Amino acid sequence: MKKYTITSNDSISKISTPRDVTINKYIVIREENSQIEWINGVDIGNPEYEILEWMDDCTYRLTYDESKAELSDEKKWINENNGIVVSKSRIEGKCMFYDAIMTTNDGRKISQKGVICAE
Repeated sequence: MKKYTITSNDSISKISTPRDVTINKYIVIREENSQIEWINGVDIGNPEYEILEWMDDCTYRLTYDESKAELSDEKKWINENNGIVVSKSRIEGKCMFYDAIMTTNDGRKISQKGVICAE
């Protein structure tokens, strides 16, 4: 497993809502086709289980795994709108800069830029 800390413009799960100031960081533990996201530290609170569908070596579609946890209305909506496409834009040191884009069923695009850094 690989472990990442997301530190700025971070949670692609929060695309449609403002950032929660009580969240200091996200910890992401990734296997090949899935990842678990923890808020403020591993084993703190309830993790988010995510499915990664790789489109190429640098791009994947993220959806939430409803078989492992009950999904909020926001996460159900993201899944119903074909998830979030995350693309690597560049690597600097231990950090990957990415673009996250969700295209809703009615054609609207929601986008975000972010950074994921390896610990």
